[in-house]
Amino acid sequence: MKHRHIAIVEDDDNIRELIAENLKKAGYRASAFFTAEQFERKMDQDFDMLLLDIMLPGKSGLTLLKELRAAGRHMPVILVTASEQNTHMDTAFAAGAIDYIVKPFNLQHLLLKIQNLFTQFESQQSAGDDRELVIGAGKFDPALNMAIRDRQEYKLTPSEVTTLLYFVKNPNRIISREELQSQISTDLRGESSRNLDNYILKFRKIFEIEPKEPELFITIPRKGYALKR
Repeated sequence: MKHRHIAIVEDDDNIRELIAENLKKAGYRASAFFTAEQFERKMDQDFDMLLLDIMLPGKSGLTLLKELRAAGRHMPVILVTASEQNTHMDTAFAAGAIDYIVKPFNLQHLLLKIQNLFTQFESQQSAGDDRELVIGAGKFDPALNMAIRDRQEYKLTPSEVTTLLYFVKNPNRIISREELQSQISTDLRGESSRNLDNYILKFRKIFEIEPKEPELFITIPRKGYALKR
């Protein structure tokens, strides 16, 4: 069985070495780099994921990420950041990050995040979910964590992707809030049910012909939601 190969780009020696050591203990291969430029010189290696610090000497993590995506490299990237401001996170997701973690972080939390993302990718591949899916007025590309409508791209967070995939796999039946929350990855299950409402509003904006008069993502009062296909 192939050991997943994870690259770490982090300029803090202690954090970089600690992450690499714990990844290896968890059964992953790990390659650590001090700068974006060091990582770029080794990009011919077969990396399965990149843990990328935003603030780096020389080229920033966001700049590196944008260049990777522009070059057509779609390995999943988790950004490591000292800030959780919404504007920074919006920039991160717009640049192509699949997730992020805020310093200081719990190592077990990071390992669970990585495990959950790999599990999600494997599930999508085994089910053939890496293909583009047409939903109403839009399209959903699970492999890129992206939805498209009228040539406009919408980045989706990991929990939004998981939720949307669950709807796609379970059409034409009522799904309760509790059931939806149970499908969200372990490190995100603390999200409130209000966040699920926001997901539904976002899905309607992207996929419904008339978002204010939904015919696909419908609400069943006191019971939950359903995707009509």
